[in-house]
This record gives sequence, C-alpha cells and structure tokens, in this order.
Amino acid sequence: MSTIQFIVSGPMLPTWDRRTQLSRDLIRFLATSSSESPLLRALGVACFKYWPLISQILQPVHSNAQVSELTIPAYPLNPAVLEATGLWAHKLTSIAQASQQMRMEAEHIASTDSKHIILYLHGGSYTSGTARQYRNMHLRLAQATGVQVLGFSYRLAPQAPYPTQLYDAYCAYQYVRDLGFSDDHIIFAGDSAGGNLALALWQLLRAPIRALVLLSPRVDVTSTRDSWKRNAQVDVLRPYTLDSSHSTIRQLLAPKGLSQQTYQLLSNPFIAPIHADLTQLPPILVQVGTAEVMLDDIVEFAAQAQMQSSSMVELQQYENMFHVFQAGLPGTRHFKEAWERIGAFIRSL
Repeated sequence: MSTIQFIVSGPMLPTWDRRTQLSRDLIRFLATSSSESPLLRALGVACFKYWPLISQILQPVHSNAQVSELTIPAYPLNPAVLEATGLWAHKLTSIAQASQQMRMEAEHIASTDSKHIILYLHGGSYTSGTARQYRNMHLRLAQATGVQVLGFSYRLAPQAPYPTQLYDAYCAYQYVRDLGFSDDHIIFAGDSAGGNLALALWQLLRAPIRALVLLSPRVDVTSTRDSWKRNAQVDVLRPYTLDSSHSTIRQLLAPKGLSQQTYQLLSNPFIAPIHADLTQLPPILVQVGTAEVMLDDIVEFAAQAQMQSSSMVELQQYENMFHVFQAGLPGTRHFKEAWERIGAFIRSL
C-alpha cells in the first residue's frame, strides 16, 4: 500500500499528511470488493461485512443522537411518476409488483430539527453497502446539520439489477412522506453511487424537495474525460467498463449478459444524470476533490445545472482530495471543513 511508501519516501501528493494518505488507501482497498482478484474481493467483502465494528474503531463519532432501527415496506408506484421514466417504466412496474412483501432495513438518526429530514442514499457502486455500514455518515450528517437523517438498505446488484434500487429509493421517499414531511422539508443526500441514485430519484419524482447534497456523485459512466487519466494513480476508483463481468456498472445493468441496449443505457439520464433535464432542479450542493477521476464529469454536471436551473448550484472543490474523502478518518485534510460547509449550506436554505 502507498501508506508504506509514505513512510519511506513521503506522500503521493505534497499536501497530504499520513492520516490523509491512510484514508485514501483505506477507501481504495474497500473499492477492491469488485476486483477481478478473488482474494481482494474476499477481503473487500469481509471488510464491508464487519465495517460497523471497524468504523467505530477507525472513525469514532462522538454523538449522543438516538439511533432507531426500522423497516420500510413496499409502496405501490404512482402511475404519474412512470411517465418520465421512458424505457424504465415497464421494469419499474414489474419490480413493484414482485416486491409487495419487501421490507427494507433502515435507521433513523434523531436531531434537534424535527421539522426537516435528510433522506440519505449510500454509495458503494450499487453493489455494496447497508444503512448500518453507513451509520457514521448518518451521524456526521445529523451532527453537522442539526437535521434528522433516515438511511436505508436498498437492494444491491447483481442480485437486484437496475432499476430495483430506484424503486427502493421511491419506497423510502414515500415512507418519509408518510411520517408527515412535505417535499419542501425533505433533503436528498448521497455519496458516489448514492449521489447518482439521489439524482435519479429526483428525476423520477420531479418533486419540489428542499435541496440535494451530493458528495462525489456519479454523474456519467463513460470514463472519457481527462481527469480519468490525470488522476488515475491517485484516486480510489477505476474506470467504468462493460468488458469485465466483475465491472460494477455491468453488474448493475446487465448481470446476465450484454446486449446492444446495454451500451445505449450508458447515456440514459437515470444512469448518467449529466444528460438529464435539470431545469427544475432544487438548490444543490456538490462537493468534489480535485484529485478525483470523476472531477471533470462533476464539474461539467455542475455547469449544466447552473445553465439550466434557476436554483442555487454550489460546487465546492477541495484541493488534492480523493473520492468521498468525507468518509475518511477524522483529521483527514479538509475533512472538518467539508462537513462544516455542508451544515452551513443546509442552514442557509
């Protein structure tokens, strides 16, 4: 690992300290759960399985917030939301019909603001992650914003291909509405693939929610912009590809085999929100590190949002930081600043 290189010859980037280097290496290692190496996949799966315990040791959150575990039931699809889904309408309908007995695990983090709620959609390339594994992110979000948080465990690929995750997110949203929250009191937030899912859920609903908070969101899957080459050695992600059966984007879209339609899906706005109609976008905060492979994708998305939407679009770039550094070890460079600015954005609404 490059942490050893840090001890021998210094950090990968001159502005990194040891904790920042270790955070990058830890996140990159967890990303190997989709690797073609059986050993790395097994280690990655084991880390994810025991992540609640590991994170309590490596990423302690000092919070007295009440955490409540709960389950979210299936909800019938509102026919009105299917009109804008195009080719996903039939699949969403079939998934909803087959999911009537579904119960999703979720957790609620209480906070001082009882009038608003953040619906958090976790990352993990759509192939890994649970609400429990992201509890520290939920706690930090509640702590930084003073707003209660609901996180949930959507079904994962390849066992559950897309758009199963979108239907599950729809059910979580309906659950929040059943708790009594109106759209203008609901905030969608997510990291990486969870940011992608947050944008897909907003496209599905076109609801006037209060805001979107996106940490290193996946907004394109072509891996063609220059930052994918420029930052490849530093960041934690690998290029998206359909060539390997272990590719997370292939597991999401075509776990049973490729077709011509699979390649066409790469530019679908639900998969790649950079191609979406953003004219009704709510206020949005986007955080990204300048050492990310997705940097140019995200900067282009933010530019599109600013051109199309009349709402506030705040893009925050953090120098020499990697993918979802906000999930790194406390003390990581820019860690405190990023969380404080998330809180400031929410309070400014």
